[in-house]
Amino acid sequence: MRKIDARPIVGAAVVFLIIGLVAFGIYYFLIAKPAAEELTISKLVAFDRINSLMSIGTEAATLKALDCSSRVQQAGSVDEVQSILVEVNAAIQLEQLRKELLDLVAAAADGAYYSADGGAGKITASELVEFRETMMAEVNAKVTLAELEACRAEINERATVIWRSLHSAELGKLGDNVAMFSGGTASGGYLTKAEARSYIAGLGWESLQKLKFEEYGTVEVPVLDTFQRTPTLRAGTRVNIYVYDVATGAMENLWSNAVVRTVVYSQTDIARIAWILSDGTTTGTYSTDMWEVLKALTAGSEGVENISWQGYGAEVVRRGLEANLGHYPLQVIYVVEVPDEIGRLIAQYEFQESSVKDVILVARV
Repeated sequence: MRKIDARPIVGAAVVFLIIGLVAFGIYYFLIAKPAAEELTISKLVAFDRINSLMSIGTEAATLKALDCSSRVQQAGSVDEVQSILVEVNAAIQLEQLRKELLDLVAAAADGAYYSADGGAGKITASELVEFRETMMAEVNAKVTLAELEACRAEINERATVIWRSLHSAELGKLGDNVAMFSGGTASGGYLTKAEARSYIAGLGWESLQKLKFEEYGTVEVPVLDTFQRTPTLRAGTRVNIYVYDVATGAMENLWSNAVVRTVVYSQTDIARIAWILSDGTTTGTYSTDMWEVLKALTAGSEGVENISWQGYGAEVVRRGLEANLGHYPLQVIYVVEVPDEIGRLIAQYEFQESSVKDVILVARV
């Protein structure tokens, strides 16, 4: 029996196998593998953007991120992933604006003295609670960029109306003269109610939310100064009160439109009087001490009744100014009328922190 030589067959099979492997390798390495890698890369890019969407934090952003994440996982092609990525990028733009507007609503509902939440010493205002809930619901209901952009002006307008109405209602409870506090700190000034209403009528919510109006309640506190710094201050003068921080060099307004009720000059500086009289041939030296005169007058001593002592200190300073003269080191105590909490601060600065805080009075003109 003739034997068949299998070597050519095996050789042919090997050749075809090699060709098949080469073809498969070409397909895998040049087509299949790159396509799979491209799909993987596109999914990673998509997941990164989905994380950015999720981090915005709005409810709509979270729901959209979860939906897109599930769809990207199931996607079988780069084109499908790219289509989802377009949605994600559009959602990021939309939700960033939504978050910005929600933050704007929250800020508008939280003032220095009144807020929707209260807390931290603030007064809870029902008007602000309603404003915040209504506007947040409206912002969350918008589905397009154009709708959200239109919300911005509405938020600002409504917030201004709400804050103006809140202050108007508070002013209605007060007398004709009011104290206005500003910025959440102990600072502000005195106004008439009419001035206060006119003032708030011209402000937007960003300024209105920093204000609070209270009854015109006052205390009197002393401020020690010198003639050099306050040459024109008199009893009855209206002043703005500032506090200068020696350490930082910053000066802040403490209270506006306060009244100087009383002025007390240092007896050490102006109580003693000494003068010389000469008639050409005779010279006489005379002196007196107004502080001692007052003591003697109080004790009923004779011989001092004719000395004019009423208003002596103020009259000396007035005449000096008319003569364009002044004793610069002359120490003066100005008793100013301010609200109680401002009075406490002034007393603290004057008596406890005089080395680091300087209270400055500036006359209003």
